[in-house]
Amino acid sequence: PAEGKQVFADTGCGTCHAFKAAGSTAKVGPDLDQSLQGKDQDYVREAIVNPDAQIAAGFQPGVMPKNYGQQLDSGQIADLVAFLLQPAG
Repeated sequence: PAEGKQVFADTGCGTCHAFKAAGSTAKVGPDLDQSLQGKDQDYVREAIVNPDAQIAAGFQPGVMPKNYGQQLDSGQIADLVAFLLQPAG
């Protein structure tokens, strides 16, 4: 998860998403502390690489960049998923 936190920061996820573990409070995209509850690794990975596959209630498609699957390598995506799914602490 530590490497994933760096990917979250470097990719600018916190400019759009609130996520307590990252110290971000943005409101452009869904609050990840809420929207990822009960979700598994496959769901989170799909949300990163194909963000319009499922849209959180109250949000519009086409806002999140669709190029993270090309911009990030598989290790970075795996690290980011691990960071996003770490237990709240």
